[in-house]
Amino acid sequence: MQLDVRTILILRHPDRRQVLLLRRSPHKKLFPDLITGIGGAVELNLGEAADLDAAVLRELEEETRIARTDITELRLRLTTVLSRDCTQVVLLWYTADLSIIPSDLSCSEGELGFYPARDLPLDLMVPTAREAIGFVISLADDEQRTYSGVYEPKSFRLLTNR
Repeated sequence: MQLDVRTILILRHPDRRQVLLLRRSPHKKLFPDLITGIGGAVELNLGEAADLDAAVLRELEEETRIARTDITELRLRLTTVLSRDCTQVVLLWYTADLSIIPSDLSCSEGELGFYPARDLPLDLMVPTAREAIGFVISLADDEQRTYSGVYEPKSFRLLTNR
């Protein structure tokens, strides 16, 4: 059994009515052309498990032109687990607030765009993101708890401890 740990960051627009999400490149092997948050693999072999916040910030700066100084209130909101073949995949769902609207939304992994927080394009989203993103952006700012969840194997329905 292998372990694959991934971070996903959902950035809230300063007006709080929109979120910045990534439409993955159509050339991606896994989930091409589907929408999710910004993120990627935690480099366990380099010791990143000791500082998961640093891993999500590294991914943000590697994939976009958004600097860590352009965001505030970075918080781990949800951890989810799923099995894929012989791999346990742990997804770490973060939120943060954009302090400014980036002038450059270019991204090495696809296209960044703002989406209405109350009307996410669920049919265009990565299966694991469909419920998880709505869940984490619905949490109150003063909610200090980090939730956990699992996905039903075929439907990707998210079951949480909320």
